[in-house]
Amino acid sequence: MEELKLELGTELPLKAAAAAATTWQPWRGDLQRIPGKFPHDEVQQAFDNYLRLANSNDWDAWCDLFTDDVYYVDHSFGVFEGQDAVRKWMVPLMAAQPEMKFPPGWHIIAGDVVVNYNWNRWPNPDGSFEPYGDPTNFKDRLDSWKYQFPCITIDRYAGNGKFNFEENFYSAPAYLGVLRAWEAEMAERGNAEQT
Repeated sequence: MEELKLELGTELPLKAAAAAATTWQPWRGDLQRIPGKFPHDEVQQAFDNYLRLANSNDWDAWCDLFTDDVYYVDHSFGVFEGQDAVRKWMVPLMAAQPEMKFPPGWHIIAGDVVVNYNWNRWPNPDGSFEPYGDPTNFKDRLDSWKYQFPCITIDRYAGNGKFNFEENFYSAPAYLGVLRAWEAEMAERGNAEQT
């Protein structure tokens, strides 16, 4: 697998934090009181489609859910301006890790804003707790999956089934650590099966 390029120095996090803070200036205050331009059901339907595509491995179609002028902030990978920039980053990144799924934990809709607490998850190498992308398959335990980490995603709906803003909050060291540990166990199991 091609090496993931995460910049964990100081310049990228500062740039991402400044970009996010500037973008959210008009949204200060209680999100629950922000009136939406679009009906709640329309925002929910767009978000449902977002979840479906995020878990389908069709990242090109997922990128179509953003407006041409989307502003996308990922605090580990950077700031992407425009749908084409998001596509050039996301499609190859996710092609390198097709096993990754994003089952939702919970979400709220406040006006046109969706706050989504989700899991970034790889399958258990022993095949337990399948299907691993099913958000209802918890078996009453959060530790049913060995390889996952949480993420909070904020999206702003812009109409016509598209979003014009996304911001992702997660631990980059957790992401890389979980991914590398999963890859190591998968390789170990593969080597054990070949002997």
